[in-house]
Amino acid sequence: MQLYLCEKPSQAKDIARVLGVKQRGQGFLFSARIIVTWAIGHLLEVAAPEQYGEQFGPPWRMEVLPVLPVQWQWSVKEATAGQFAVIEHLLKQADEVIIATDADREGEMIARELLEYCHFTGAVRRLWLSALDETSIRQALSAILPGEQTEALYQAGLGRARADWLTGINLTRLYTLKAQALGFGEVLSIGRVQTPTLALVVSRDKDIANFVPKSYWQVVATLEKDTIRFQAKWLPAAEDGDEENRCIRETVAQAVQQSCQQATQATVMTVSKKREKTPPPLCFDLGTLQQTASRLWGMGASQVLTIAQSLYETHKATTYPRTDCGYLPVSMQVDIPVVLTALARTDPAIADIINQLDKQQVSRVWNDKKSRPTMPLSPPVTLLISPG
Repeated sequence: MQLYLCEKPSQAKDIARVLGVKQRGQGFLFSARIIVTWAIGHLLEVAAPEQYGEQFGPPWRMEVLPVLPVQWQWSVKEATAGQFAVIEHLLKQADEVIIATDADREGEMIARELLEYCHFTGAVRRLWLSALDETSIRQALSAILPGEQTEALYQAGLGRARADWLTGINLTRLYTLKAQALGFGEVLSIGRVQTPTLALVVSRDKDIANFVPKSYWQVVATLEKDTIRFQAKWLPAAEDGDEENRCIRETVAQAVQQSCQQATQATVMTVSKKREKTPPPLCFDLGTLQQTASRLWGMGASQVLTIAQSLYETHKATTYPRTDCGYLPVSMQVDIPVVLTALARTDPAIADIINQLDKQQVSRVWNDKKSRPTMPLSPPVTLLISPG
């Protein structure tokens, strides 16, 4: 029996629909030879410190730190224990597991930690999905990967999870005990991400609180040459300017102003010219999408992620959103005409511009050395081909 293990119910339903699996069970969908089930994010978590020894249980004690597990253990999350039991039972029946979780490190870990915990010994393969529209799913099903091809992602996920645990458990206890000795009664939570982020916020807050306004002066002259008017800004000498090359000496600025007002003409002493190129931006990854949406529309990072996730899961309008890659593989250049045609169809006002483009000219976006399996945020090409 073949078992497809997905990351969430909506993903499982999309894949089951393409596979023709329609019968419903409790926590899974099934047909004669195929079962499609799902996790609900991580169903397991690294075991609590006290499971590695009574000495690590409450109350916390400085002398037993650090907590360094010799043999790492997992615990089933209480909130999703029911779905774990479903998957554990199905794994006992399965001959082969197709991992169909999200195409990234965490998706790989969500599936493989279950296989390892439940001691699954059958065959493992990987369904690598970049989008959830029907055509993309069919394409992925026709090119299922060997399981060993993506197993390194699981090892990376394990490293991340264990590093987070070691950092969080040991430093939280250390700093809390140190603080309690000074009379502070609360837990001081320390984390690999949260603590550096908090430090940035505190540092910025201190900068704002300690900011002292400083006066500076600028001298701008309006000039004219051959009926063309333009402005020229005076730049002070280093000893009269600040780090942004602004004059900080009022008397110097006033002297320059008076000299300019008394002059009848200005002389160009030197001219320098240089040609610069500004490459087009890379494709959106999640971070740059969040930054752009914040700058243009004031949207928060979580709001952008929610919308991007909905476009991927619910509307099937974009590829997987949780990507940090802005490059595309060269093999996808064959789709350039399809994308341009779709753009012209979507916005006829730019059709003439598209017709004038040199379709052989490509940008730095196309780079096999920097592209990754989790491609940038974009509409699936199969969606662009679809009518309407």
